[in-house]
Amino acid sequence: MKTSKHSFPSGVAAVVTATLISLALAGQAGAGPQLTTKYGDQFSWYGAESAAMGGTGAAIYRGGLSTVFNPAFLVVETGKRMDGGIVLNQEHEDRFQPLFDSFDSWVIDAAIASNRSHSFQSDFGFARRVGSGPRAVAFGISLTDRLPFNYSFNEELRNPSPYPPGSGEPARDMLIAMRERKVTGTLHALSFGAAAETSEKVSVGAAFHYNFGTRNEETSSIDLDNAGTNESYRSSQELKLAGLSASAGLRAQVNERLDLGFAVESNLKATGNWRQQGFVAATSAVTDTTTNAFYDYPWCARAGLAFRPRNDLPTIFTIDVEYRPWSDLRDGTQDDPSTLLQDSADVRLGVQHTFYNGMPLRFGFRHINSYADRDAGMTAFTAGTGARVGEGRLSASFELTKLTGVLAHQFPYPTNYFGDSFVTDPMARVEDTRLRVGVSYAMEF
Repeated sequence: MKTSKHSFPSGVAAVVTATLISLALAGQAGAGPQLTTKYGDQFSWYGAESAAMGGTGAAIYRGGLSTVFNPAFLVVETGKRMDGGIVLNQEHEDRFQPLFDSFDSWVIDAAIASNRSHSFQSDFGFARRVGSGPRAVAFGISLTDRLPFNYSFNEELRNPSPYPPGSGEPARDMLIAMRERKVTGTLHALSFGAAAETSEKVSVGAAFHYNFGTRNEETSSIDLDNAGTNESYRSSQELKLAGLSASAGLRAQVNERLDLGFAVESNLKATGNWRQQGFVAATSAVTDTTTNAFYDYPWCARAGLAFRPRNDLPTIFTIDVEYRPWSDLRDGTQDDPSTLLQDSADVRLGVQHTFYNGMPLRFGFRHINSYADRDAGMTAFTAGTGARVGEGRLSASFELTKLTGVLAHQFPYPTNYFGDSFVTDPMARVEDTRLRVGVSYAMEF
């Protein structure tokens, strides 16, 4: 529902604007699963309204954030709208190995590593309509976290000796090494869009996106058993990226109850400097190199519909489908820039039901095929609500995401402990659970 037009004090507007921009420029973005650390998380967040409805937005107006979803829907704006939001992420990763007894019989899947991480993500959007009548044009601007790279893994490597301390054998559970892999950084997008009506039922829009950010990765292992050669090492990578992309959108009003939306976004070739550093304790060798590199992300297409049935209480059903041919991605940090990625489809479903008091209740479902593993996919269940607060609307979202994959170990495990009594499978079953709670505030004036 559209809020009534009220005068808005310029001082308050300036304070609110500064606050929202500071949220959008906040530091570390949301954590993601191991599968998406290389090229970015597929499960980005664009406001609590959209997140609670399964991330839909290709055929429904999302304020200035429509520059990312479908710029043609900027024409829905009749005045000015400002959006800002922040989401808290809690990432749980558990890794399992099959455990066999001395008769080679499977006993149970034993947990070998468990990690918990917390972080946040934010966005900002502004939209305004200029003019009136058939020549009116709407503009939008947004700052979003398009592709977060963040991931964290820690483990203690301990001696699997069956002997207790003092038995003349290596002590059970003696700490051998501390190992860590940490990926940080986000590819942000500063987007500018415009839209206009070509007829009573058709609108078109376009947006340009300046994408920028830095991907950092650190890997380290600290040798603690003081046996033999010091096997400690540390390596780091810093990849600075920047590039432009563009998108075009179409909105078609079939009737007063059905809207259709379609948008296409071009490929993005983000280039920059790639710095690699390393240290090996055994030889005291230090390396430091800087070269030019790039990530060439493929294009994507989005299609959606929004249906408003003839209910006494306003209800909206939304369906979005996004397709991205990740197999076309080219990686300039590899000798062979081609990759073995999978094309992905992102299916999003949402519903919003508004009660007599104007409070909405939102639900959604989302499923994304992983670009890094053909057998893995992320499934999300979402919910949320909203309320009038001051001159705008405060919305909240809740999302629960599950992802399971079979992956190679982050670090190699020692072999030949006490003959063949301890054998490590080369792969681990990795269960990733993500919980996100977000809030957004939207003002119309």
